[in-house]
Amino acid sequence: MKLSPLVAAVLISTGSTSHAFDLQHPANNNTDNLVWTGHLSPDTDTVVSAMLAAHIYGGEATVPERINPESEFVLSYCNAEPPRIESEYGNVQIGLVDFNQVTQLAPTINQNAIVAVIDHHAIGGSPINTPQIVAMDIRGWGSAATILADNAAKLDITLPKQLACAALGAILSDTVIFQSATTTEYDKYYAKQLADLAGINDIEDFGQQMLIAKSDLSHLSASTILTMDYKNFEYGGKKVGIGVAETLTAQQLLDRKEELLAAMRAYKKANQLDHLFFSITDTKDKKANLLWADSSDLKVLKIAFDATDLEKDTLTLEGVTSRKRQIGPAIQNAVESL
Repeated sequence: MKLSPLVAAVLISTGSTSHAFDLQHPANNNTDNLVWTGHLSPDTDTVVSAMLAAHIYGGEATVPERINPESEFVLSYCNAEPPRIESEYGNVQIGLVDFNQVTQLAPTINQNAIVAVIDHHAIGGSPINTPQIVAMDIRGWGSAATILADNAAKLDITLPKQLACAALGAILSDTVIFQSATTTEYDKYYAKQLADLAGINDIEDFGQQMLIAKSDLSHLSASTILTMDYKNFEYGGKKVGIGVAETLTAQQLLDRKEELLAAMRAYKKANQLDHLFFSITDTKDKKANLLWADSSDLKVLKIAFDATDLEKDTLTLEGVTSRKRQIGPAIQNAVESL
């Protein structure tokens, strides 16, 4: 089965005077001081995609912050070493995976040092802005790991068992075991290929174990839960934060709603955000329970989801599981309409 990209934006020059990074011919690249990194508040897809990119293209995989419980479970399950946590990104070449927004960039990264972007998100809001040509591979697939698995296959690079296992975990995480609206046939195809490489016979069981690992947040503070899977955006010139907790035990977090709301208000003020939202995403019943920090955020939600008669302090959205495809775009449209 031969797969072609849905969208591929690859800005590469192969002339003798060009020093642009080459995603199609890795041997052409100078990988001295090359590091790969994903977005702040790293999730499993961003962690593993950095590892995949380093294996395929050379360089070192890093993460800008500590990884979350689900990622820890996946790497332990797969016997894979986690990437190094890096806070200082000076004097290195940078490859970005799983994001393209300045608002999600580690603060010490100089955009002039970015050589490549491999991502599955829309280029909107406040994307990176560089004076140099940057190699870009952006496709509307369910995870960045799927794109990298495809690149490895096209380059005839066989992933080692541990990395194939971790890549499978990344796909299952971002697609919520193929239940998310972002899931494509490419994700399902490469999940099967990676499972075969990793010797995993039951993909569903692996995914369920991952969901269990990320669901129990009872030992964490409300402020930690808020930012564990969190992204900053810039919509219509406004600073907007959207946090998500995907869990099989949504009621456990709903019972802590007052704690979460207090943490949201404090975080919004401390970070000077215009709007802040948090989704308790019920992966068992496939719905999102949205919380907001104040009345200005409520105004946005009423427009975003046509909830004009909303009076409660929680907005439940049936069938909504994706920040990228469902929650984020609706909030963006609402903010930009105000």
